[in-house]
Amino acid sequence: MKANKIAEIYDAHKEYWEHHRQELQRYKAAYECEFWDNRGANFLLHGEQMLNIQTSDAYGYIESFIASLFAKNPSVVLKKGLRNQGNHEKAQAIANDFLVRARQEIENAARMSLIYPMAFFKLVPNDDEDELYDKIYPIAVPCWDIIVDRNAPRWDKSKFVGHRYYITVDEARAKFGNKTFHPVHKEDFFHPDYQYDPEEPHQYQDYVEIVEMYDLELDELIFYSPQHGQGNNILEKTNFIPFRTVNNKPVVPVVPLYFNRIPDRPLDGYSSMKRVYDQLYEINVIRSFQANAVRKASRQYLVRAGALDEEDMAKLTAGIDGLFIEVDDEDLAGVMRAVPQNPTPPELEQYYQNVNADKDKGSLLAPFTRGEALKATASEIVALASYSATELGRMARERDNAIELLAHTYLSMLATFMTDQGDNIIFLDNKLQNVKPDDIKGDFELFAQDQAATPLSEQVKNQQLLANIPTLVQLGVPQRKILEQVVRQLGLPEDFLDVPPQQAQVGTPQSGIDEGPPSSPEEAIAATAPTNIKPFIPGGNQ
Repeated sequence: MKANKIAEIYDAHKEYWEHHRQELQRYKAAYECEFWDNRGANFLLHGEQMLNIQTSDAYGYIESFIASLFAKNPSVVLKKGLRNQGNHEKAQAIANDFLVRARQEIENAARMSLIYPMAFFKLVPNDDEDELYDKIYPIAVPCWDIIVDRNAPRWDKSKFVGHRYYITVDEARAKFGNKTFHPVHKEDFFHPDYQYDPEEPHQYQDYVEIVEMYDLELDELIFYSPQHGQGNNILEKTNFIPFRTVNNKPVVPVVPLYFNRIPDRPLDGYSSMKRVYDQLYEINVIRSFQANAVRKASRQYLVRAGALDEEDMAKLTAGIDGLFIEVDDEDLAGVMRAVPQNPTPPELEQYYQNVNADKDKGSLLAPFTRGEALKATASEIVALASYSATELGRMARERDNAIELLAHTYLSMLATFMTDQGDNIIFLDNKLQNVKPDDIKGDFELFAQDQAATPLSEQVKNQQLLANIPTLVQLGVPQRKILEQVVRQLGLPEDFLDVPPQQAQVGTPQSGIDEGPPSSPEEAIAATAPTNIKPFIPGGNQ
């Protein structure tokens, strides 16, 4: 890919997101409870400044999804592929260790993908880290920093993928050599016109914009900078993308997370916030209007001129209890009269209810999940719950797709940094095992799941194993095999496997394991049953 082609793609990318900048800024401000700040100064009514009320509906709307979609302990299960390449057990242990450390980035990306059209993960090599399994770390990247091929029918058919970021001039020269750069300020997407303090240290203002472009057609990795002062703005180019799959196909260290897509443009996402923003806008306006109306509802009176002197007026305004004031007027009603108050029109409250109903229609969650009482039958509530679970399940599947691709990309990248002669040790199955690049680069099938490697889930697995021992005995599984599995699953010392056969009776009448397999199902049931119900078992004592 030549420099002019990269410049064309990059300019189209900037123009696209420039067109959506203000829209995304409104979504961000609504979520951060800065709705009115995003719109400049407080609005005026009849020349007077009004009180602006900010509701938290936008924050609650997004976080209700995060509460259902948040992966507490993200992990994957690896299965052997059709060609049985790689060691799925070693690869699974390494991938899950990485995903546990990526938990916060997965949450950050999920939140951005709900507020904005989509979000991405970028796997960044860390040259300063000596530990092999920490050499790659993930970061959540907003959509406007990733250059995508919008003409591609799906992500894995993209012709190119790019990542735009800023580094300091010193970092650029350390990475690309002593080249000529024209430094710029680091641009904030939502505040592109921000002016830096001229007294700020010079090195904090001098940045270089880098476009890391992966050309998947020509298998090239290109580093491009608009601030490069020499030649065609290409800083460096590789003959091939260094990260490869087991099939020697290039791997891009960028992973997408889409919760919603534009149907006819699969690589364009759709913000969940966009569905309800108009209603959120109206709610904030109505609440602000009501707040100002309440504050203007003060008690005011009309007094006939001359009926009260200044001293009497001062006594009235002081609010003294039991106060008497003499008035020389037979008609007291004509001396003072309360100013009538205009009540808030009932149409305003009805409109507010309609806006709230429209907002709730844009939510995937059933009303009773928000604590609302429904005049619905049990069947209707079950249907609503099923709908919510189905839609949230679809979004969770999209999150799981990203986790699976994230783990697969990490394994492919890690294999690049790994050598056959290296001392790459992991602790697996109570043993220290060496890992080679071919072990983690395989044709695995990955399936995401939550809490696969937590202490609680391990305890459940241990209990299930112990509970199934009588069934395994009845099926004729040798004692030695059961003992090996128990030692391995419970993490017991391997010395337990060296017990002589006459002492290695894994079970007792209480645990339900005999010295050998039972000769019939009736004998197996009788051996495992408590003595108090043994007479009632067929074939037992009558």
